[in-house]
Amino acid sequence: MPARAPLAWLQLSHGRVKLIVAVAGVVVAVLLMLMQLGFMQAAFQSALIVPRQIDADLVVISPQTQAMFRTAQFPHVLLYRMPSVPGVDSVRAIYLATMPWHNPWTRGEQSIFVYGIEPGDPPLRLPGLAESWPEIRRTDAVIYDSKSKPIFGPVAKAFNRGENVEVEVNRRRVRVVGLAQAGNSFGIDGNLFTSDLNFFRMFPNRNKSGADLGLVHVKPGVDPKSVQPELQKLVGAEAVVLTHDEFLAFEHNYWARSSPVGFVFTLGTVVGFCIGFVIVYQILYTDVSNHLSQYATMKAMGFTDSYLVRLVLKEAVILAALGYWPGVLLAWGLYEVARNATALPLDMTWQRVLGVFTATLVMCLISGAVAVRRLRAAQPADVF
Repeated sequence: MPARAPLAWLQLSHGRVKLIVAVAGVVVAVLLMLMQLGFMQAAFQSALIVPRQIDADLVVISPQTQAMFRTAQFPHVLLYRMPSVPGVDSVRAIYLATMPWHNPWTRGEQSIFVYGIEPGDPPLRLPGLAESWPEIRRTDAVIYDSKSKPIFGPVAKAFNRGENVEVEVNRRRVRVVGLAQAGNSFGIDGNLFTSDLNFFRMFPNRNKSGADLGLVHVKPGVDPKSVQPELQKLVGAEAVVLTHDEFLAFEHNYWARSSPVGFVFTLGTVVGFCIGFVIVYQILYTDVSNHLSQYATMKAMGFTDSYLVRLVLKEAVILAALGYWPGVLLAWGLYEVARNATALPLDMTWQRVLGVFTATLVMCLISGAVAVRRLRAAQPADVF
């Protein structure tokens, strides 16, 4: 006689409070796993928003650079030597620094990330940057990232209304001449783009002989990987030459391995799994213990151990199904709230939905498999 689901459902629903507690435990576990995985993925995606838009075949960084928002400088003179390598078309430098931004509306001060870029075409394929690019040649002109956090003030709204937006960056007054769309991350709250000359006007104490990034374009038809070894030989140990894909992997690895972000959110996901496991196990174990005499009676009637095991495991599957979808719906709503509050790219992907569903099912089945060991004590002799 197969262990049919209606019998497992009747067993679960016999105690309504017990069922509600078990389902709530699964909901909390699903919600926690989805939120932790969502924030971890948002951290990785937000960190790669600007690096993905770099218009370069090869990227030069210092060996001490940890990530794009935490760079070290390498000698700028190395970039002057690179055009001598066959296949190299052009080379330019980007200067990066975090500077204090004085909010003219609240009088508060926040840190903003500033890109100082040498003359030429826009090196970043960001929406709005090319349209305002010629304006940054003006003295003390900057392009503001309209996706920066609201802590910097209503800069984009004021600019779109046609107002003259002037702010202080590192105690120097600058004027916003355009808007771009980049986005913030766990390491960066807002961005400014300007020319290299304006960058050094805002940061006069900065060493002008050191660059943070070098962007290399190869000639049409030339494979960047064929030029990379020659450039690496040229710069020696003073810099590292990466392809664009390698630079993206370098940036991703920092957040996944070197920073605490990957570990913290992975640990939070594991904690959510463990919470659900403990709650479901406790409910199923209690259910088995409370009905031990009934299970013994079923054994005396001829029901096999495998039948009883399947019965408990089906209870676990029912709990997984009942708690999973409410958890997904709650997480979906919290994604929307968190996305509006933080401007992070929090999206519910089908891969994550299916992955957490599998984890929830495995969590409940393991709980049932552990709890079912109590059935070994259910002997027919216990009936008498």
